Amino acid sequence: MIRPATHADLGQIERLIQPYIADFAISREGEEKFSSASILKLLNTEQVYYYVYEQNEAILGIIAYKEPAHLVHFFVDIAVQQQGIGRKLWNYVVVELQENITVISVNSSCYAQPIYQKFGFKAVSEVIEAHGLRFVMMQKNTTAENKKAPEGAV
Repeated sequence: MIRPATHADLGQIERLIQPYIADFAISREGEEKFSSASILKLLNTEQVYYYVYEQNEAILGIIAYKEPAHLVHFFVDIAVQQQGIGRKLWNYVVVELQENITVISVNSSCYAQPIYQKFGFKAVSEVIEAHGLRFVMMQKNTTAENKKAPEGAV
């Protein structure tokens, strides 16, 4: 089940993200961006929409975006990867963003870059090292998808 994240989820979210920090962080400053204080700040930010994928009271995936359409967190528990959880989270958020958005952006870890490419993102930068993090800026243009001809149209 996908639902909005709450403060009670903080511990599970932090544990889920922990194994991925080394993919991103190149210094203590970068590691701090994934601390419980930083996650709590996201949960308390009005322009951030943070969701969890929960099964049997265990959080197995998370996705969060900041308005208008910048992904800030998107992680699936390492133990349950390749089971469609990331796809379900992605599809859930895309429905929310579909209305007025033409570009979705993300600062991807180098590890996650091929995953975002499967979702239609394209790299718009080389590898960047800034603010204690190593990442690639990526974007997905949604305009083409929104203008597809209806089923059966010629």
